[in-house]
Formats: sequence, structure tokens, C-alpha cells
Amino acid sequence: SAQDYKGALVTYRAILKLDPETPRAPDIYLNIARCQQELKAPAQASATLKQLVAKYPDSQAAAKAKKLLSSGK
Repeated sequence: SAQDYKGALVTYRAILKLDPETPRAPDIYLNIARCQQELKAPAQASATLKQLVAKYPDSQAAAKAKKLLSSGK
């Protein structure tokens, strides 16, 4: 449900705020973008994916983000 995605967003953002250097950060950004997509916020999701690619260009999550951006999803 939308409430679940909203709760997940809060949790993911809290993790990044507490530990911005966490090795899981690229995956967390990808999860944030997925939540934003589910919450019908495609512009926010796109911005999050672009941020992920810019911050962690060599990560597996960035490769997935590039695919999502190129597919327009």
C-alpha cells in the first residue's frame, strides 16, 4: 500500500542521514526511487536515480538506475 512505501521512504532516508557512507547507500537510493515510482512520483524517482548515478557511477545499483532511466520507468 501507499502507506508502506511512505514508511519505507522515511526509513531509507533515515539510514542515509545517520550513515551517509554506508556501503549499502547505492542500493538504498535505488529502493528510494522504487518507492517514489510506486507512490506515483516519477519526477522524484528520476531525480533520485540521477543522483545515484552521479554519486556511485561504478555501482551495480547505478547500472540498474541507468537502465531504468533509459527505459523511462
